Amino acid sequence: MTAAAVAGISRPIDHPDPRISVVVPTIPANDHDAVVDRLRAQTADAYEAIVVDDATLDICEARNAGIREARGEIVALTDDDCRPSGEWLSRIEAAFDRDPGLVCLEGSVRGGRTYDGERRYVGCNLAFDREAALNVGGFRSEFAGWRDDTEFGWRMERDASGRCAYRDEVSMHHPDQPRATIDEDLEARLRREYPRRYEEVIVPDTLPGRVNDWLWRKGFWNLVDTIRYDLPNAVRSDR
Repeated sequence: MTAAAVAGISRPIDHPDPRISVVVPTIPANDHDAVVDRLRAQTADAYEAIVVDDATLDICEARNAGIREARGEIVALTDDDCRPSGEWLSRIEAAFDRDPGLVCLEGSVRGGRTYDGERRYVGCNLAFDREAALNVGGFRSEFAGWRDDTEFGWRMERDASGRCAYRDEVSMHHPDQPRATIDEDLEARLRREYPRRYEEVIVPDTLPGRVNDWLWRKGFWNLVDTIRYDLPNAVRSDR
């Protein structure tokens, strides 16, 4: 599907010659005004924001449409329920300036989910060289909704000519719990297609790592997150 065929593409933030293009995939049922407002307040100079608002597309198709539409050499991804720090884009740009061989950059996530750069390539805070992403085929719809961002990052590691890295200072706030839930079939497919990376990244070869993996698959950590985030919110709403 070409970008021209996607009716829901808009540029709420435009620039004649952007260095960075921010792509936000969303659907009409979701509000994206708050994330766009945070993007307007960035300290970077040359950037644009592209919103792909089309319920007929899966998340991979929406991201790919935004990547094709992007005019910047660097594409930064976030989601409609996230809030980037004011220096988010400046820090992305600085990371690419410091390392000319960098092709994929992941950053930290705090809030309803926590991420510290374990090579899972969380799509709400991910930046990459546009041409490199196009050359590896973008995001694969076969993984849409579960591990699509991880699979993309691993393909960038394997197939792109350059380095992938994590920078803690490239930070994103994710106010709510992630909307995705585990898809066992896609999890198994990822493991089949990337057996070495899966064992290195997803299931560390330690007893605590394997216990943690078992608890996660049984839904234990989802229950913990529900208690951690939903109960305090319910208490506050009763006050």
